[in-house]
Amino acid sequence: MFVPVLVRPVTLAVSFLAVAPLFAQDYDWGKKMFDKNEVKFGSVARNADVVFKFNVKNIYKEDIKITNVWTSCGCISWQDRDRLPITLASGQTQELTIRLDTNRHQGDKHVTAFASLLEPTRGSTAQVSIPVEGRIRTDVVLQSNTLNFGQVDQGKAMEHRLNVVYTGGRADWKITQAKLNNPHLSAKVVEKSRGGGTANYDIVVTLNGDAPVAKLRDQMLIVTDDAGSLSYPVAVEAQVEPDIVVADVQFGQVTPGQPKTMNVVVRGKKPFKIEKIEPAQPDESFKFKFGDALSHVHMVTVTFAPADAHGLFEEEFYLTISGREQRVPFKAKGRVMDQSVTAAKPVTQP
Repeated sequence: MFVPVLVRPVTLAVSFLAVAPLFAQDYDWGKKMFDKNEVKFGSVARNADVVFKFNVKNIYKEDIKITNVWTSCGCISWQDRDRLPITLASGQTQELTIRLDTNRHQGDKHVTAFASLLEPTRGSTAQVSIPVEGRIRTDVVLQSNTLNFGQVDQGKAMEHRLNVVYTGGRADWKITQAKLNNPHLSAKVVEKSRGGGTANYDIVVTLNGDAPVAKLRDQMLIVTDDAGSLSYPVAVEAQVEPDIVVADVQFGQVTPGQPKTMNVVVRGKKPFKIEKIEPAQPDESFKFKFGDALSHVHMVTVTFAPADAHGLFEEEFYLTISGREQRVPFKAKGRVMDQSVTAAKPVTQP
């Protein structure tokens, strides 16, 4: 029977791992790969976005496979099933995630998550059992576990509201704050009503107009004055897309003293007007011509008159659009080729 062997660590002053091999009767070799062997979700709200993450590290010399994961209850689920089997080389770490279903379930949960491991060369197997505990409250209900802005045009600020209802009987129950990590998101807590041991709140989340083009993901923590300052997580998502698109200008080869003109197409989702075009650094060798009409599409003429310098160039410029705070960047790229220089000595890559 295959016996996994611990990787011998680098010894400084103290050895952090045992170097003796595991014996055949050591049935916990798989469990030793997990950085945590239990899950305690604590008290969570209905519809909260609740996950728990493990790090699974192969501490042995042989490759180890995670072959299967399952649970004893539909109230929890592994988020990694579609990636199985997962092979871990010696020393490699893999993150695994368990999610608590706060939408369809409630009350106290004492269940188990399982994972199967395999050393494929000799067929040694291990099954890891992980106890999972949590309490899904019925007196704190979030409107949703995800606050999704959807597709948002770059430069546009947007507001989204999430309702939170408390029915636990405390006359003084409060939401104290809503925490966000992303600098492009902000939140404020608005109390809508209170009475008879209930409270009704809105969490107002704002996506700022300076958010870059990207898939934005964050987790908001709604903090209450419950014992221990309990907080309830909500996923926040947005897809920020460019409302104005302009491609970089490819000049190719340019000769000093011989101006070269290229056309750039600027497209928008709605009619817009270009106010000005400015270089990131002062540069008089580039000139621009564009119309002042309101249109979905603009044609910008870019003329480059290079000086005596030769080699590759890449210059950045910014379009200022009427009514839009954030400028739109684009670049001009190419190579200045001085024929008199190249005849004597080839131009090398800078």
